[in-house]
Formats: sequence, structure tokens, C-alpha cells
Amino acid sequence: MKLKGLLFFLFIIGHTYSQSDIYFYKDSSSSLTYKNIDKVKFTPINTEVLEKHSDATFWFKIPAKETYLSYILRIVSIRVDTVKAYQNLKEIQRLEYQRYPSFQFSRKYSTYIKVKSNFSFNFPVELNTVAKAEFIEKKQLLVNGIYYGITFLVILFSINYFYFFRDNSFLYHAFLLFSLTLSFVLSDGMFQFFNVNDKKIEILILFNYILLAYSSSKFTINFLLLDTYFPKVKRYIYSMVIGVILLAVLFLIFKKNIVYTILTVLTGVLLFIHWFISVLLFKKNTHTKLFALSYVILLFSGIDFFVLKKFGISLFETNAINIKIGGFIQVITLSFAVLFREKDLRRYNRYMKNEIIKYSKEIKKIITQEQKEPVKENLENLSLREREIFDLIVSGKSNKEIANEVNISVNTVKFHVKNIYGKLKIKSRKEALKI
Repeated sequence: MKLKGLLFFLFIIGHTYSQSDIYFYKDSSSSLTYKNIDKVKFTPINTEVLEKHSDATFWFKIPAKETYLSYILRIVSIRVDTVKAYQNLKEIQRLEYQRYPSFQFSRKYSTYIKVKSNFSFNFPVELNTVAKAEFIEKKQLLVNGIYYGITFLVILFSINYFYFFRDNSFLYHAFLLFSLTLSFVLSDGMFQFFNVNDKKIEILILFNYILLAYSSSKFTINFLLLDTYFPKVKRYIYSMVIGVILLAVLFLIFKKNIVYTILTVLTGVLLFIHWFISVLLFKKNTHTKLFALSYVILLFSGIDFFVLKKFGISLFETNAINIKIGGFIQVITLSFAVLFREKDLRRYNRYMKNEIIKYSKEIKKIITQEQKEPVKENLENLSLREREIFDLIVSGKSNKEIANEVNISVNTVKFHVKNIYGKLKIKSRKEALKI
């Protein structure tokens, strides 16, 4: 019942932005302009334009409508290179300090929006009245603020736990959450909101790919104890991380879409491998189960949104809200998983400590017995005269005193002492006293 409720909730979210009065046209040759675009036949869309990579230009049309209200149209994407709006053969100025490309206009005449991108052909669109658009934007900013705030607190707690417990999993968990949060900040258009230029945003996106690949790999290797269960897999994971770094650098240099696509796919495959390893270890302990479950929604919605849509495919009709929900679930669940892991490790460490103490006592007992047995046997090897002299040595007598007491010469005493030392394997009277 809970699963059905969740699916219904995600379905409703996926259709929240469904538009009935937006049309689009794919200009494959990119030859049309705002002066002749009204001659082509547009196709109605529901939620978004989803196409494979090409050099095409996309046009959106909002037909004229009898209303006194003004409208705002948003292209909900941060990977748009060119976006312009026209009405009545005049260009409409783009709104400033917006998270996404946005235009405000009346519905007196038909409005045309030209969109082109070298990196993405996933163009979700929102069309609402000014009042509704502003309300939605304020609500989204509030939701984003709450999400970022919770994540920031979890990151601080993880760093604090690392300081007290000295467990690297907490530190890697903090880095992973930071990289995930940076992904959301970028995809939410928060840097555009503060007018950060596109060049810096591009560098941040590439940096985040590297940070996400590295932090996720370090956390997975440490958290799932891959050195114990799959020691050879770690080498392949690190080689994929190096691949991500190289692809990010190559894209920064050559600006080729194919490089960016491979970078996105390789990162998605790497994250999938992390999750798949946790599935293989699912029955090992509680924190592994939580790890596997926490990744499900965010992983598959992220692959659908960032990877599959680059090929014109969408399995779940994923949008930014779905991913945000998956990210929130992962943050909370992974936090519990890390705590469970720490609890399991401490329980295991106490067990090992007791076992070591027990083992040390047994070893000590064995060593003591081994030390006593040879001494006992060696003492039995002494002759009556040698045992008599040995007892006098232990009582602290000198060679001269021993000679006087047993009525023999000092040289004879020295001869017996030498034989006693040899049979007992000692070299001095101190060692005789210890025996």
C-alpha cells in the first residue's frame, strides 16, 4: 500500500508541469528565423521536448489568447546555449535574476521562443500567469533552502562524528553529501540566480562530476569494506574515477558534446556499480541494506534524468523534484547507515579486543609452562654434588664459602659451577636466582 502511494505521488509530481497550450517545432536545419517561423506547423507538447543530440534548433509557440493577464514561460534547464523570445516580430527581453531562462509577456499576440543547446535536448517548460509563476518560484526556493539546510547540518554532523570517532566513513560521507548538494545547487539554477557567468558554471559542473565520482568511490570502498570482500574491484573503480577526470579535462579543452556524453555515461555506470556491490553484500549487515535502499530512487532517477534523456529516452518521466526527493531519502537513510556501521564496528572491536585478551592469556600460560618444564628437567640432570653446590649458590654463598662448607678446593667448586651453568643453560648467579 505504501509503495502504491509513493508511485502515485511521483506520478502526480511528474505531471505537475503538464502544459496544454505550448507547441513546439524542431528546425533540423536551423534555417528558420522569427520572421518566418509562423509559417510552419507546430506540435503540442505535454511536459518537455525530449530529443537525441543533433544540431537542430527548437521553437516553442504560445498562441494568442483573450486574457488581460501576463504570463511567464521558463525553460527549466541550465544547459541552454541560446534562448530568445519574440512577439509581433519584436524580441522580448529575458528576465534577470532568474534560476532558468524566463520571459514575461502578454497573450495578445502569439509568442515564439527559440532554443538551442550543444549539450542537452531535454527542455522542460513551464507556462503560468505571473502571479502563479512567482508563487511557484518562491515555494521552490523555500523547498530548496530547507533541503540545503538539512543537508548542511548532516554534513556538519558527519564531520563532527569523524572528529570524535576517527572513522573515515564519516568524512567520506560528508564529501559525498557535499557533491550531491552541489549537483542540486547547479541543476536548480542557483548560480544563475546570482548571475554567475556560464563559463564558471561549466567549470563547476565538470568539477562536480570529478568530486561526485571520487567521493562516492571512496565512501563505497570504505563503507562496504571492499578491501575485505572484493579487494580486486577497488582497482577498477579507481581506474573509472581517473577516466572521469580525463574526460572532464578533455571536454574543458575541446568542448565536444560526445566527450560530455561519455563523461555523463561513465559517471552513471560508476554510481550503478557502487549500488550493485551493495546489493551483492545485501545480507551481510544492516548498514549495507540501508546503503542499497538509500541509493535506489536517486540512482535510477538520476540515470534517467542525466544519462538516458541525452539519448532521447525517459523511463520514469523524471524531473528535478523526483531527484530532490531521492536525494533527501538518501541523505537521511545514509546518515542512519553510517551510524549503524559505527555501532557494528564498535561491537566487533569489543569482541576482537576480548578475544585478543583471552588469546594473550592463553599464550602467556603456554609460555610459562614451557619455561618451567625445561628448568625442572635440567635440575634433575644435576648430580647430587652439583645440586648441593647449586643450592649454596642460590643461598648467596661465594665459591670460597662453598669450598669451605663442602670441604673441597675452590678450583673444584669452579669446575662444578661451570658444569651447572652448562646443564641449566645460564651464564650468571643472577640467572640461577631466577630459577
